Amino acid sequence: MGIKAFKEKVPVILLTESYRIEGEMHVVPGGRMLDEINKERDFIPVTNATIYAIAGDTPLDSLDFIAINKKQIVMVAPSVTI
Repeated sequence: MGIKAFKEKVPVILLTESYRIEGEMHVVPGGRMLDEINKERDFIPVTNATIYAIAGDTPLDSLDFIAINKKQIVMVAPSVTI
C-alpha cells in the first residue's frame, strides 16, 4: 500500500504556443506553485483542465487529468477562477 500525500488545489492558467489550459495544480499544504514546477520531472500534472486555443474563448476539450510537458509551457500563472 502506498502513502497518500495530501495536497491543496491551486487554480492555474498555463500557456503553450498553441493552447491555454485552465485547471488545478496540486501543491503540498503551505507550499508554493513554483516548487511544484521546479521539481525534477518532465511533465506537470493538471486536473479539471479546460483547453482553449491560445486566442479563443470556446473550450476545445475538458479533461479530468492532463500531464503537460514543461518544455512546451511558455507561462504559468495562478488563476482567480476556473
